[in-house]
Amino acid sequence: MPADSTATASDAQPLPAWKRALFMAITLSLPFVLLAVIELGLRLFGWGGYPEFIRGVGTLPSGAQLCIVEPAASKPYFFANPSRPGYAEQSSFCMPKPAGTVRIVLIGESAAKGYPQPPNLAMSAFLKAMLSDTWPGRRVEVVNMGTTAIASFPLVYQVRDALRYDPDLFVFYVGNNEFFGAYGTASINASGTQPTWVLPLMRAARGLALVQAVEGMLRSGADENRTLMEQMIGQTVIASDSPLRTAAARNLQTNLERMLADVKAAGVQALVCTTASNESGLAPLGEDDQGGLDAAGQAEVARLAAAPPAAGAVDALRAAAARTPGSARMQFALARSLQASGDAAGARQAFLRARDLDTMPWRPTSQTEQAIRDAAAAQGVVLCDVAARFRDLSPEGATGWDLLDDHVHPSLHGQAEVARAIVQCMSGLPKELAVDAAAVSALPGWKDYADRLHANEWDAYRVNHTLRTLFGIPFMKRSNAAAFERFDGACRAFEATMSPGVRTAASEWQSSIPHAGGLRPITGMVARALLREDKVGAARTLYEIAQLQVPPYTSWRLEYIYFTLACREKERGSLTEQDRAEAAAAIAEGNFLLGSGFSESGLTERYVGRLHQLRGEWAEAIPPLLAARPRMRAEDLVACDQALFMSYVRTGNAAAARALAEEGMRGSGRFASVYRQLRSQLGP
Repeated sequence: MPADSTATASDAQPLPAWKRALFMAITLSLPFVLLAVIELGLRLFGWGGYPEFIRGVGTLPSGAQLCIVEPAASKPYFFANPSRPGYAEQSSFCMPKPAGTVRIVLIGESAAKGYPQPPNLAMSAFLKAMLSDTWPGRRVEVVNMGTTAIASFPLVYQVRDALRYDPDLFVFYVGNNEFFGAYGTASINASGTQPTWVLPLMRAARGLALVQAVEGMLRSGADENRTLMEQMIGQTVIASDSPLRTAAARNLQTNLERMLADVKAAGVQALVCTTASNESGLAPLGEDDQGGLDAAGQAEVARLAAAPPAAGAVDALRAAAARTPGSARMQFALARSLQASGDAAGARQAFLRARDLDTMPWRPTSQTEQAIRDAAAAQGVVLCDVAARFRDLSPEGATGWDLLDDHVHPSLHGQAEVARAIVQCMSGLPKELAVDAAAVSALPGWKDYADRLHANEWDAYRVNHTLRTLFGIPFMKRSNAAAFERFDGACRAFEATMSPGVRTAASEWQSSIPHAGGLRPITGMVARALLREDKVGAARTLYEIAQLQVPPYTSWRLEYIYFTLACREKERGSLTEQDRAEAAAAIAEGNFLLGSGFSESGLTERYVGRLHQLRGEWAEAIPPLLAARPRMRAEDLVACDQALFMSYVRTGNAAAARALAEEGMRGSGRFASVYRQLRSQLGP
């Protein structure tokens, strides 16, 4: 019988081991390849990674590269609430660094940024003014990279970016947001107490395009009306013995040492500041630790804590504090009575104890303050002990309302004193950056600098309103009702002096929605209202200040330059040659913006056109005004058309002027009467 030639399964030869291994490797790698393809695809659409904190935006006519601090660069770090991230102020400088320039980079959070003061009254502005006085032959740049609502970890990467731009000195004013800021121990859930090496891994994972895209699609709980800080505060209790406190101090010291090591490795100098807080003026913010007292004991503690401070109450308060060693409120009451008795040293100790016991550590604690000192000592850099200096300047024995606007943000006086402390400590830097101690002692007082930097009643109102809003938050109002009354009363008194038109402008400013870079300056909004009331001189003064409060190379700045010059023309009847040169420089700035692609709103084109008109260049004004029209709406479009109509008339193009007016008469709705008036100027 012939053999069966058909092969059976049992006769098949097994695959070689290497082929099986290759097949298994391919099979296992397919999901990763797919993820890699998706990752690359998403990155093509703008997802993933981290933007640079500083970026070049174009080449100026001089040949220098203009670089800006990017306000929204910190957004990816705010994964808990990306709709309202913290931001830096947009500031700019040139590369290569101009000869004879000392470039100082200020690193920190909102206190370093200068909040709630405007940029021209921030500590960086005072620092520049004071150093310019002590170094009359040198040009001083202070690049303020202070970023709101951010902890120290993201600043490590900010410093690394800044090191690429030829800095001479880094000044660190950090440590206020280690609990509630982006990557703070209380805002990253379980990761808050993990080892510090976990944070770079978190950052790497959060930088994946796939992670960012999925979160962007699924996120629905972020409150667009509140920042991360506003969401965290008032709902988190951090006990005085919580491991989050130890972790916060550890993270701060580790991150600060890492930044200082990077700076030293680059051959750049550094100076580290402790951060000041409101110790004697601000009552504890968090839920009080009553130590298990019964209802009667709690009532007695509440009565003693609420009583007015009196020297005769010290013994009773000491006894109550001994019964409730964890009570921040009792320590605060004891501190106030010690202050009333004249015991400044005892009051300071009790005020600091109350701050450290506060279960809402919205102020730096003794642990985080010491972490800054330890980091400076470990890296061998100059320490500027601002916290201790402020206490020494305070008659209460601990820092209060004179130097602080709220919990950690220096007042106008405080901004100047931080700057002065930094300048004094710069005497300990190497020779090329050292400041002469005699020159520092000869500097004018803080009020002289405030006047020079254009402190004014409107920005004082800006600060008071900002703090009225802050202390109006329910938990703040409960714990510090007197603070709310303080700022609300100041606002109401000033509002009573405003004309109806100015009051409307102030209300519009209050309701404006901020973007990356902040609110429109109140000075500019009030200036426009004053101009409508024909108070030209007062309007010009505020427009000149508003120019200092917005970044260069922005349409805002062009707008304020235009209105400043328009006011001068109205006051004098014509522009001076210096005014005309200022307008020409602003036009060049606007053309640079347009050439670099910054023309989203059309406002740059509009004000370039208006500035040409101030110079009598009517024909040159027409192209930018035409380019602005498609992006203008409502009143802005009407104003743009009025300017364009004027240029057509001045250049003898009556047909174009008539067509523009008739188009507006047909299609502008409620503004048709304005266009009819323009048409009437042309005659039949």
